Amino acid sequence: MDAKIKELKKRVKISKEAKEILLEIGVFILSFALTPVRFLFGTYPFGIALTGACKRQAPFAFAGAALSALIFMEGNAVYVIALVALLGLRLAASFIKKTDFRKTELGQRQGGKIYELLFEETVELKVITTSLVAMGIGIYNVVANGYLYYDAFVLIFFTTFMSIYEFCLCALFEGRGKGAFLLGACALTFCIVYATREIQIYGISLSLCLSYAAVLYISKHLDGIKGGAAGVILGVANGGIVGCVLGTAGISAGFLWGISPYLAVMCSFILSMGFAVSAMGYDAITVMVPELLAASLIMYPILKFELLPGFSFLQRKEEKGMREYHLESKSREQGERLTGLSTAYKDIAKILKNVVKNSKAPDKRGYMEMALEVCEGHCYSCPKHSICWNRDVDTTQKNIDRMGEALFVKRQVSKSNVDEKFLHRCPNIEKIVEELNSKNKGIIESGVKSDKLEICAQGYEATSKIIDAINKADREVRVDKALTDRAIRISAACGFVCNRIEVVGEKWKKIVATGVDVQRSKCTSEILRQEMEKGLGLSLKDVELEQDELSVTLKLESKGIYTMESSAKSHTEDEGSLNGDSYLSFENGNLQYIVICDGMGSGREAHITSSLAVELLSRLLCVVGDKQVALSTLNSIIRARNTECSTTVDLFELDTVSGEGKFVKSGACPSFIKRGENVFRLQSKTAPLGIMKSLDAEELSFTLQEGDVCVMVSDGVIPSRDDGRWLMQYISDFRTSSTDALAKGIMKEAKHRGVKDDLTVVCSVIK
Repeated sequence: MDAKIKELKKRVKISKEAKEILLEIGVFILSFALTPVRFLFGTYPFGIALTGACKRQAPFAFAGAALSALIFMEGNAVYVIALVALLGLRLAASFIKKTDFRKTELGQRQGGKIYELLFEETVELKVITTSLVAMGIGIYNVVANGYLYYDAFVLIFFTTFMSIYEFCLCALFEGRGKGAFLLGACALTFCIVYATREIQIYGISLSLCLSYAAVLYISKHLDGIKGGAAGVILGVANGGIVGCVLGTAGISAGFLWGISPYLAVMCSFILSMGFAVSAMGYDAITVMVPELLAASLIMYPILKFELLPGFSFLQRKEEKGMREYHLESKSREQGERLTGLSTAYKDIAKILKNVVKNSKAPDKRGYMEMALEVCEGHCYSCPKHSICWNRDVDTTQKNIDRMGEALFVKRQVSKSNVDEKFLHRCPNIEKIVEELNSKNKGIIESGVKSDKLEICAQGYEATSKIIDAINKADREVRVDKALTDRAIRISAACGFVCNRIEVVGEKWKKIVATGVDVQRSKCTSEILRQEMEKGLGLSLKDVELEQDELSVTLKLESKGIYTMESSAKSHTEDEGSLNGDSYLSFENGNLQYIVICDGMGSGREAHITSSLAVELLSRLLCVVGDKQVALSTLNSIIRARNTECSTTVDLFELDTVSGEGKFVKSGACPSFIKRGENVFRLQSKTAPLGIMKSLDAEELSFTLQEGDVCVMVSDGVIPSRDDGRWLMQYISDFRTSSTDALAKGIMKEAKHRGVKDDLTVVCSVIK
């Protein structure tokens, strides 16, 4: 399929003249579509900005804008006159700019044509002429509407915005560098997204689809930082928290394109939706999943087969194999930018948390003070003031306290909360009750907003941690200079011929050789692997050779010396009901994982929570590789759900290269390691996920040996009242090496002991 598409792209060639015609048609259509789009404060900046920024396509932009104004803006004479004035100013400015260009030396004929001079003025002149036109429209509105302060403000805003936006848009047509071009492309995409924000196709938002597609495109052809920045900018056009969601998508996709287009699109979708769910709750699934999924399905084949052209100035003359491994590690500045972005997200989270803290509902004493304040406001001019506050102060204070207590307990006060004596005496009781309920309603609404802000703050905090984890994972694609020098000497001694060879990675090493000369190399792949193992002190997998149109690339990766064989058994308490326990085993590079999640309670809600936990945790670990970050993000997602169901997490990680094992427990019951005749108990006193705002988890590390047996169980096997001694004894007495038989035996014994709960047992042996 790849070869056929490449061959087709070679055959399809567009001439320079055809490209110019297509560009002119595209400018006309864009100008026609964007001109009637109403922006802030009733302004229409996009058609004017596009007409002012184009080069030789300016007449087409003018035609599209003028035609659109006549059709959709009811022939707005001021706008049409402004467009004509802009075109005239640009014509005059064209000759000012080109004066020195037209000078010739003595004895030389004047060259060039008149039309080549048109609309080629400097960016400064373009910004000035466009700003003058915008100012003219604003002045007309001020005069026509009677010199209102509002129109004066709109004049200032329109002129200022037009200057900034025109400068950004000019960069798109100047082509003076990738940074400027990206700025202009984002400016144009912003107005397209803003123009389509109300358009839906079968309930799918067109603007959100376009935004996500643009983020994927930029993250592939540029990098994750620029993709994330573009996502934030385009999110502003969509409104709400969409900017953070798209920013997360761009950053995550940018790091994974070099590995796999499928992985980039899939992880970008999962991470962005995880952030959206943590910030907006499960409503985000219905609001955003159709748009992001549709854009992913459309853009995946387009970007995989490169059906759209990339940015020509980004084409690098480097070999494909090495570029895939070192795209991120080529620039340390990218890591610094990621750190800065992470710090910004942390600062935003702190600000939001402070806002939430300051807008919390008052305590009982606060409600008492509010009731007293409202009553005093009405008592000041009341004819019975002296009776209430001089003769019978005790009755007055008691009834005010009762109203404050009613607000605190029931969140509402009525006349029934005061006694008959006070009710008949106070002529303002109805006004007091009404004002207290009104103030409390505002407090409740503020509390709801605070809850949303708190979820948003948790989302920013989780995103910051994910960025830090991705930045940390960047070490796995950095060049190990010491081992690279040794690999160069070894390859030369073996007679292995290539243009370049490097060893990358901090924990798991990869040897990448590009430009391999198969004919001149004197050693076989197997000999090269053996010599590299001896010289570098590594255990390596078999050699992989990849060949494309340009060169041959050789790859050697570290091989794990350990493997893990597992067996799992699970049992539901009630026959036919859903199991509240969920478990999963998966791999990520040289790491193998087993996770058991036990949803608190039983039935459908416990099953949904535990299933969600194992699926999200596996995906987060495969993307960020940091257990604490993955668990913190999962904790925020579970807390954002509109249920009170929490879940325990029992996570086991095996490094197949070093043999290091790690348990991370959050509310989980003990696990057991059997080595020879000894059984070791590993436990932690922590709370399940979803209960506390901050993550409560403990990590236990140890070094495994061949033949070690690991036993993990859910809470049903060892209830809180059971110390688990029977299980330790059972594991110690068990003599068969079969993990399946051990899991069955533990399950049978747990049922025999009369446990009334869902049961899960996972037994593993290290080989």
